[in-house]
Amino acid sequence: MGLQRILFVMCVNDEALFQQAKRQIANLVVPSGFTVELYDVRGAKSMASGYNCAYHLEAAYRIYIHQDTFLIHKGMLYDLIRLFELNPQLGMIGLAGCVELPTNGIWWEGSELVGQVIEHRHDVYQLLRFGHGALESTDYVEVQAVDGLFMATSINLPWRDEQFDGFHFYDSAHSKEIALAGYKVGVPVLQSPWCIHYNGDEFDHVSYERYRQLFVQQYM
Repeated sequence: MGLQRILFVMCVNDEALFQQAKRQIANLVVPSGFTVELYDVRGAKSMASGYNCAYHLEAAYRIYIHQDTFLIHKGMLYDLIRLFELNPQLGMIGLAGCVELPTNGIWWEGSELVGQVIEHRHDVYQLLRFGHGALESTDYVEVQAVDGLFMATSINLPWRDEQFDGFHFYDSAHSKEIALAGYKVGVPVLQSPWCIHYNGDEFDHVSYERYRQLFVQQYM
């Protein structure tokens, strides 16, 4: 048998961020029997359409990651594969999410937030550690939605680019699609964070509200 592929998929519009993210991926330890490839998408009209560009490619696991998400846990791939192999019902994991979505569809306004990420904002590093599930004895906490900064899948489903044709709520929509396909979505219970997320300051409130309403109509 040939090597199984772990495919990183990334939409790119900033070369400096891309090169740093690429270096971080190259530093990961690759488990025996696997190979790692990075598929970068340029000029994507939306996150969902960009991710769908890799839909036809064969891969054992797919990791959809933002260009400003830098992986710092070199053994991450071992932990990821182990998590999926021990839990065949687990279709996707993220690094931050919520157990139950609030009625407005905004995951970070939920009452049971899970995960941890080092955030870089305004030249300051801060550990965001959400308390729910941190002391669980299980490998992961089942959630209804994860943040799009990191989404790793063991199953290959098309992204809803016909509806979510922008840059908001594609992640929550895909979380729902995974669940509708009969699989679970989870956030691993971590002892230390897997990544640093470099948050930008720009935010399009009008576009965000448009897709929030669309998400609520479709899924809530």
